[in-house]
Amino acid sequence: MHAKDSKLSGGIQTSLAPSAELEGGDLIVHYLQQIGVEYVFGVPGGAIEPLTNALARGMRHGGPQLVVARHESGAAFMADGYARETGKLGVCFATTGPGATNMITGVANATQDAIPLLAITAQTKLENFGRGGLQESSCTAIDTVSIYKNFTRYNTLVSHPKQLEQKVVRAILAAFREPAGAVHLSLPVDVTRAPTQMPSLSRNLDKLINVTPAVDTASVAELYKQVLKARKICFVLGEGARSAVGRILSLALRLDASVVTTPFGKGLVSPFHRQFCGVLGMGGHRSSIEELQDPALDCIITVGTSLGEFATGNWSDSVLNQHLIHVDENPEHFSGSHMAQLHIHGNPLKIFDQLEKLLLTDDTARLPSTDAPASRPADNTHQKPTLAYSTDGKRAGGTPEKPNCTLDEPEKYLSDSAPIKPQRLMSILPTLMPPGTRFIADGTGANFWAIHYLHIPDRRLAERRSALDRRISASDGNNGRLDAPRRRSDKRMAWESLYRCPGEFGSMGWGLGAAIGTAFGNPKMPVVALTGDGSMLMNGQELTVALQHSLTVIFVVLNDRALGTVKHGQRLAGAEPVGFALPDVDFAAAANAMGIEACRVRTPAELLEIDINEILQRRAPFLIDVLIDPEEVLPLGGRMKALGAAK
Repeated sequence: MHAKDSKLSGGIQTSLAPSAELEGGDLIVHYLQQIGVEYVFGVPGGAIEPLTNALARGMRHGGPQLVVARHESGAAFMADGYARETGKLGVCFATTGPGATNMITGVANATQDAIPLLAITAQTKLENFGRGGLQESSCTAIDTVSIYKNFTRYNTLVSHPKQLEQKVVRAILAAFREPAGAVHLSLPVDVTRAPTQMPSLSRNLDKLINVTPAVDTASVAELYKQVLKARKICFVLGEGARSAVGRILSLALRLDASVVTTPFGKGLVSPFHRQFCGVLGMGGHRSSIEELQDPALDCIITVGTSLGEFATGNWSDSVLNQHLIHVDENPEHFSGSHMAQLHIHGNPLKIFDQLEKLLLTDDTARLPSTDAPASRPADNTHQKPTLAYSTDGKRAGGTPEKPNCTLDEPEKYLSDSAPIKPQRLMSILPTLMPPGTRFIADGTGANFWAIHYLHIPDRRLAERRSALDRRISASDGNNGRLDAPRRRSDKRMAWESLYRCPGEFGSMGWGLGAAIGTAFGNPKMPVVALTGDGSMLMNGQELTVALQHSLTVIFVVLNDRALGTVKHGQRLAGAEPVGFALPDVDFAAAANAMGIEACRVRTPAELLEIDINEILQRRAPFLIDVLIDPEEVLPLGGRMKALGAAK
């Protein structure tokens, strides 16, 4: 789930002359510009003013643009979304005291999800530490440096102007170094305002960021041996597989291996891919568990996943067993797979590149025929998509193709009853949006519904250099060249997942901010934010940022007049039904009051009547307040088991 594979632009130079009168804030902006950061998100205030002044000066010379959030947590969520979309460093800031504490949840979420993020907070003047200054957050007051220590990869107070440059460089490198995550600089106002010279260190910082660890060739050789002797293989892909997903899908086709994803890896693989068997973990599919429990399966290769509760559905022994091989760039993830027969630490793309080379030089390695039957679904009634290798995933009239996994309630996936069922809402949304649309789910019930029922068309089913491409390239008009690339209909880069959700931290409100940050990172691509009415009441003010900057974000509110996850969790656990009810809020009217166009829908027919193409031409946000059936029970089974509350 993180953005290590950065799109940094090397050699970026600021337009400030070396002899210019610079402050500490200008030095920070210089380095952000050097590594290609385009936006900095935050809420201004007195103690952080030297930084905002520097941003204003930098903006006149092509530096990062200032984006003012409505709340500091929203700024952090936006920086997170921007980092995931671009692969660059996310940057957020807050003033001293409550500004710094307001930003905590978003910063903690970034570290939990291994997102490279720089959080900058202010302090009062050094000479005033301990004197009870307004909003003081020094070591003798509300000690924000100590607070941030618990959820950052690097955390420091810059106590002298001469420390600033080195600590800025250290922080940026630490944000990208595995395990990646958030870093924190606490800046007294007099340090940020102090005169400084043109930077002298790390003029090619982007090159240092992009250093990747060497691959253990002995471990790859052992992986090769395990793959050769395996009867049946299943790949389990998490968010950390993003750079290698094309290569892995090629290998899956070559080896006739099945593919399962965690919720966080869901957006990397087409749900219509012939090898796909569903999502494992919270909100996942029965077919994924049945595939992993197949007695013939003797090799499970997990890639880029913490194997935590949400990713595995209460630490299922279907995946956590002696057949496991764990490939990961984040060494902290290995703590969840102590039972694995093999751990391989390194960049997944490099690892699977070496594995593919070994397989290509081995004439005995398996290579299924081009007319090999598609993998069987988990139930006999499930119908495969017509096309084995590509599908647009939709039919006319909002009727989707069935994905290559087992749905809990397939009849509701196609139901036209009113009020609209959330299962049906998820089936319709991908049919309305153009290819490449990013779907961002909030840490609410919307995420559970989307994990199970939102199936996004993705035409990039395997890497263009796949073994399959090599075998059919002659018929594609490439004159038999083995290395001729196939045309891609979607210009996504390797790290761009079509579905994103918060990780194990599960922050409500993340989806709203992250969707806005995603749109800043790629303004040419539509973004759909899936959220609930509870999260809207917490964080809905951030919609005005999308309005102010003319961003194409469609906010879809699943409105059930309740904290739905709490409500259905209580029912499933047999707990007291208390504390979940919310008022009937017309979020379309609320959006209109903010100046945002919106509508309310109650039925599938009303949803299908929305002219999405016309909305997308506006270059502005739009809100759809969807009155879903409040009695539909969320797919919460795994979560209830983890709480020990399942009935």
